Amino acid sequence: MSDQGNIPVLTDLIEKGIEIKMSDLGLEDDLQIGVNDPADHIDIEITEPDPLAMDPFVRNPALEQVIRRILDEHTEFAYQEIKLAIQREFDRKT
Repeated sequence: MSDQGNIPVLTDLIEKGIEIKMSDLGLEDDLQIGVNDPADHIDIEITEPDPLAMDPFVRNPALEQVIRRILDEHTEFAYQEIKLAIQREFDRKT
């Protein structure tokens, strides 16, 4: 690999055009990247997700209470803002 201080930034590569060589990235041109064995023999098992593992509140009810309190406060604030906006609209029309 080339000297660390000689690695180009993205704008340098854009100015060079469409084709970018390995040496443009600060790497050796003869560097081989790849895998000798094809990945088509790998078996991946897909299972249904565990609903308990997905619910962060199952094992932490205190966290759920805090989040619900925060949401309640923000919902109340939003409701008050909506009421004020409606009232201003009615006041403007009268």
